[in-house]
Amino acid sequence: MRFVTIVQASAFVPVWLRVLLLMAAGAKVWGAGICSGCHFGGKDVTMGLGTFVNRGVLFDGTAPITLGRQVAVGHRAQFITSTHEIGPSSGRGGRVVDRPIVVGDGCWIGAGAIILPGVTVGDGCVIGAGTVVTRDCEPNGLYAGSPARRVRDLDRSPSVR
Repeated sequence: MRFVTIVQASAFVPVWLRVLLLMAAGAKVWGAGICSGCHFGGKDVTMGLGTFVNRGVLFDGTAPITLGRQVAVGHRAQFITSTHEIGPSSGRGGRVVDRPIVVGDGCWIGAGAIILPGVTVGDGCVIGAGTVVTRDCEPNGLYAGSPARRVRDLDRSPSVR
């Protein structure tokens, strides 16, 4: 996966080839648009049809990361699946713990947002730019801040296109 991550991240690699390279490495990203500069730390990444990932996004990848259909991910967002238990005073960074991340259908993850281990973002949520998501987000809400808090409810009706 390391070699694929290096190659696919290049701005000289077209989106269609980037997707094929990631799929060859084991990621399930068919039908997604992934811009250059993204880092994949593991192959257990799944993206739904119509999902768009902008430049410089980090997928830690020590545990599964699932993005639903029609998810929009802003520049330099981070999906962090690993953390540490709190250790003794001689070394607070204790045992490593890996927890999956799930982002529901239709979500928008703003630029620079950080989604931490074990979080589920419900369908239709908007995560504001720079938001740090430490807990699950209920569907159809606008979340902002550090740590993230629900700022308001969003319309639940499907868009008309």
